[in-house]
Amino acid sequence: MNDPLIYSLIENIKNTQENKSSYWKKHLPEGVGITNENFFSLFGTYTEKTLKSNFLDLFAAIIFDRNLFKKDLYKKYKSVFDYNSRKIDLDTIKHIFTFEKIQNYVQPKRICIIGDGKINGILGAHLQFPNSKIYSINLSEVLINDYIILKKTNINLKNDVELVDSVSFKDEKKLTLIPANLKDFLLEKNIDIFINIASFQEMTVKEIESYFKIISKNKSKLYCCNREYKKLYGGEEIFFDKYPFSNSKILFWETCPWYKKWYSIRPPFIHNYEGIVKHCLVDFS
Repeated sequence: MNDPLIYSLIENIKNTQENKSSYWKKHLPEGVGITNENFFSLFGTYTEKTLKSNFLDLFAAIIFDRNLFKKDLYKKYKSVFDYNSRKIDLDTIKHIFTFEKIQNYVQPKRICIIGDGKINGILGAHLQFPNSKIYSINLSEVLINDYIILKKTNINLKNDVELVDSVSFKDEKKLTLIPANLKDFLLEKNIDIFINIASFQEMTVKEIESYFKIISKNKSKLYCCNREYKKLYGGEEIFFDKYPFSNSKILFWETCPWYKKWYSIRPPFIHNYEGIVKHCLVDFS
């Protein structure tokens, strides 16, 4: 890779090892290859358009209603994905519903995605809130994968990207990528909303607490969508209700309606999620 941003992230992989729970130490051991957009579905799916994947729209319509395909944000994602023959899959659909709901509570000038995958979050934030500044923080390996996908995507945002290399970095671009070991860069950045989807559930308690400290310091809103309970390989137990939500105002808190069923090409085609997934919007202002 000749891109200096990718080279810097590869060099930084060793520094984000300490930010990994046992889940990510198992699935992303240091040195694993991450330069293919199709690589690894555990931090998001990248589905190419085929007859088989197009057939899955039938199950999406059954679970979510045919009006899904008429949604403005669905059409915006599709216009971008079509350039790369990329399919709007279940991962993307969940982001469509998320950003639709968020816009009823906030019109953010600054957004931070914690733990994106396959640029579903970055792209949704940009399409729904086109004038907003976007921060994306993640493990170095996932940032590399997201950046590679972004550079192949037909969107101007790919030409307005920068990488944080220290906590004192002066950000100037539309999209700022932050390796997880440099999360303190986000302290007091006047971020209006942080978004975490199925990511806190795979972190250590210490890592979760450090993000909540940053969110609180920003006096920001947090959209959080995660499993009610998850036990990781190393025995870490992660409870949604035990996240440090204290000192925040609850704007909504419920079982997430678009995390109840999922579909696949294998019978019986429509499946129930294992465990309960909750989502909430809380305000630390």
